Amino acid sequence: MGLALEKCCCLIPLRLGAFIIAVWFFTVYLIDAVTGFLGINAIIIYSSQTAKAWYYINLLFTILVCLCGLFGIIGSLFAQRGSAKLFSLAVWICCVLSFIKYVISLVLMIVYRQNMINTCVRSGLVGIGNSQLGLAPTTVSTGSYYTPVRYPDTMNSFATSPQDCEDSIKLMIILWGAIIFVIQLLQLYFASVVNAYASRLKSGARHHRLHDQQIKDFEESRFHMSTVY
Repeated sequence: MGLALEKCCCLIPLRLGAFIIAVWFFTVYLIDAVTGFLGINAIIIYSSQTAKAWYYINLLFTILVCLCGLFGIIGSLFAQRGSAKLFSLAVWICCVLSFIKYVISLVLMIVYRQNMINTCVRSGLVGIGNSQLGLAPTTVSTGSYYTPVRYPDTMNSFATSPQDCEDSIKLMIILWGAIIFVIQLLQLYFASVVNAYASRLKSGARHHRLHDQQIKDFEESRFHMSTVY
């Protein structure tokens, strides 16, 4: 077995590594779900702007990943083979689903980028302090002399200029594409570590059973020898 499968990140024991990875899945996707519910997660909100069903599918997926992370925490904390095996399978499934989720979100934002810009011009960029839910495609009239109109405590209180919105949306899409690539590579490695830990638990269980059987066979053979003499 290679070094990458003997230790997590070449330093951390597999059991501790599996626990940290389980906490990662539980915490990160819990934050993803909560911010989506609160309307401050720009990726979830903008990607579902023209595909409302995607909003609920996205949130459902994040909740499922949180539960998988919880199974992993239990399995690694108490060294339960069943939970560790379930978590190992769930991690691989989550890697595939998260790739699909992130790619679909990115494609939707690229295809409907103008809708995002229009919404930003009207209501500002989605984020902490500017929560928005149920966004629909927006039409705004802009020109060279356009100035954002802001009314406190209304939908327009964070209105932004078209150029600022276009720059912000472009930067967000580029950063999100880079983050997707890094996260997928990281989670594939995590899945390999969890799989190695689950395999070690299973192998250890077989060794224990074999050891117990060897002791039993030895005791029985010693008993039979004593009766002969």
